[in-house]
Amino acid sequence: MKLVDIQPAIGSITASLVVTDLRERTYLATYPGMISIGATTGVTNDVKFHQLSTLVYGWMPRIARIDPLHTSAAVAALGAAMSATDANFQTIPVKRISDCLHSVVGASKLLHFANPDVFPIWDSNIEAFRTNSDSDMTSAPQYMDYVGEVHSIRRETEFPEFYIEFCAAYSARLAVNGIPTYSIGHVRAIEAAAFELVP
Repeated sequence: MKLVDIQPAIGSITASLVVTDLRERTYLATYPGMISIGATTGVTNDVKFHQLSTLVYGWMPRIARIDPLHTSAAVAALGAAMSATDANFQTIPVKRISDCLHSVVGASKLLHFANPDVFPIWDSNIEAFRTNSDSDMTSAPQYMDYVGEVHSIRRETEFPEFYIEFCAAYSARLAVNGIPTYSIGHVRAIEAAAFELVP
């Protein structure tokens, strides 16, 4: 996935500002609150891990399945992820979180809300857009490959211009749907653009 692949998302959003699907509108409306809670909670113990996990699973069609045998390792991994950067994200043991939740997709959402500047959300829709023939939604290494792609796009020369235009279209969509506008980071913009273009 490259910047050229997600650039059509600006036109797609502009052409369909009104959101009629309540689930999509809920995602748009609740995103800033979720980020706020994830960023301020800090994950220092099992209780905070449980709280953030169940909050994040409100964005998923299934109930969280937190495995107590893996919780301590997941808490430590998520704690490390909260201070990760685009230079060292590969060192985060994502598998420890996905083992605890029995889901790499769930782990990606938890990671995003804990550190939205580094970790994008990953799901089958994103993989459909990426057209990865070897897609395995249970693979933490494949998720990390996707994270690397997102940061590669962010470093492309034309990305700043794309980001400004995408955010303007995104804000227009929020406003048209009566949702107070808010800003999104680079990682969220890239992930949201890919999601917008899902076939």
